[in-house]
Amino acid sequence: MKLIRELHESINEDSKLIIFCDNKILYDQSKNTYTFKIKDLNPINHKGPFLCIASSESHRIYVLEVNKNEPILGLFMDPNSVNFVDLRQILGFLDQSSFLIASRASILSAWALNSKFCSLCGKAYSFNEAEGAFECSCNNAPNYPSISPCIITLIHDDDKILLGRSKFFPPNMYSTLAGFIEAGESAEEALIREVKEEVNVQVSDINYYSSQSWPFPAQLMLGYFCKYIEGEIALNDMELEDARWFNIKELPIIPPDTSISGQLIRSYIEDHSKL
Repeated sequence: MKLIRELHESINEDSKLIIFCDNKILYDQSKNTYTFKIKDLNPINHKGPFLCIASSESHRIYVLEVNKNEPILGLFMDPNSVNFVDLRQILGFLDQSSFLIASRASILSAWALNSKFCSLCGKAYSFNEAEGAFECSCNNAPNYPSISPCIITLIHDDDKILLGRSKFFPPNMYSTLAGFIEAGESAEEALIREVKEEVNVQVSDINYYSSQSWPFPAQLMLGYFCKYIEGEIALNDMELEDARWFNIKELPIIPPDTSISGQLIRSYIEDHSKL
């Protein structure tokens, strides 16, 4: 699958659509898919151009934004199993490649939706095909999709790991700590600062694990392990409603392994069990 950013005036029958409405994605629970063929939907009344985000030898993938009153479901689509859901709700059902495309679709859909007019002069944007970006004649800087870099880290102390809980999480779910990188900071400096701000502990031995695109709304998560040094847990801001140490053999509900948070936790447990 080749990742692209192109605007096309029409969509051919072999294409697949990823459809959003009010920040929710159309999902078929019975088939565990969020991509739909044009023939299965009601006739698309939208006029081009259409945003193409990926292509393969057999088909292209487009992102489409619809309004809530638009009857998008085809005659043979069951509204009990095909409906708009929060992307977070289906993370646990997607493999890595599916999550990558869904994440890309969400980020680029929001980017296109918010790139209608130039913020400097108010004129309608045009699309620079060579750059894959919107632009205006009043400004030489193309408007590319904006990505915010963040750190996400698993704090460990032998057979214990420190996890936090947001008030937005499902009951009994805890996750690794995360935060945005400030201008002028390195990722490692941001990690030390965020951990101190959120739970009041000091860490060392920062080791990079992996990265992941995260579409809530548009972050690049840089994943790290770090070792606890000292400090008692104290919630210093309003980001977490709870944080605590857990033995790796007695964990609460943790994020799915689709997410980098879930990957960090499972990777540490697997490596620690080999010691």
